[in-house]
Amino acid sequence: MGQPSSDAAFELVGACIHSLRFAVGAPVGYPDAPAPFATENPPPALFRRVQVASPPPGREGKPWWTGMTLDGKPFEPDGWFDRLADVQHDDGIPSLDAADPDTVVLDRGISMPRRRHTMYFPGPDRGRYLCSIFYWTGIPPNADEGHAVVDYYDEYRMEWDRTPTDRWVAVSLDAFRPPERDSGDLIIPLGDCDELCPPRG
Repeated sequence: MGQPSSDAAFELVGACIHSLRFAVGAPVGYPDAPAPFATENPPPALFRRVQVASPPPGREGKPWWTGMTLDGKPFEPDGWFDRLADVQHDDGIPSLDAADPDTVVLDRGISMPRRRHTMYFPGPDRGRYLCSIFYWTGIPPNADEGHAVVDYYDEYRMEWDRTPTDRWVAVSLDAFRPPERDSGDLIIPLGDCDELCPPRG
């Protein structure tokens, strides 16, 4: 498990020039979720819209890394990929802007089947990407880790609709809307291909 976003949780498996591999589970018990999930006659699946932009959208017209710091200094997106877990967020930084249509490299609906699964906070994807804002972590007070048993879960591999043009991509489970949303988006540096993404021949 990596990062709660809205009342779902995103776990990164891999991201490269060819595809995005990830898992999503819900609900994770986000305390400010707008509406509870049905407990009687629950639906067989939940649906979300995954939108990815490259380069990531800015913040109120400023670069996406505005308001992020590392060791008390402005975060520089051209390096320090091995220290993403140490990046901090200024209080109250705005969410990412809506993505310019020309930067959208993936826009797809997903279906999460009713499948119980335990997701951990943090997990094996810790430090491999950034949350766009400081967001609820799902870790109890005075603890180093947490977990959530979700009722809906699945794993996905999606090839890009168009090739990313930047080293970074931003993933939103809310299609980067509305501007005043309190959910976090995921900002991911592209890495190497793996056995789940064989290079195209």
